[in-house]
Amino acid sequence: MGQGHSMRKKTTRTVQAGDVFQPSPKITFNVDDDGITVFDARGGTYWRGNATAADVMAAIEQNLEVGDVVDKISESYGVDHHRVSQDVHTLIDELQRSGIIRRVSP
Repeated sequence: MGQGHSMRKKTTRTVQAGDVFQPSPKITFNVDDDGITVFDARGGTYWRGNATAADVMAAIEQNLEVGDVVDKISESYGVDHHRVSQDVHTLIDELQRSGIIRRVSP
């Protein structure tokens, strides 16, 4: 090994059912009949999601665990739990990588 400071890569672990996320402090979002629009003040960027994404963000704002978010969406839409789980985990991963939400536990 060489001398100097070690460079640590910031890694994002896989989203788990017991994880809890919160909206990042620098974002604002608006829910309407068509879905959700998120504005990120850090870069002046927008992100648009459908009605299901709006429901996921609302559940995140309530500090629900990811597993509870999946249950809520599955029940609300009458969709297969496994399929909803895959979609919600993918969406949460995207939102986290974009800096729209951040993991607060565990």
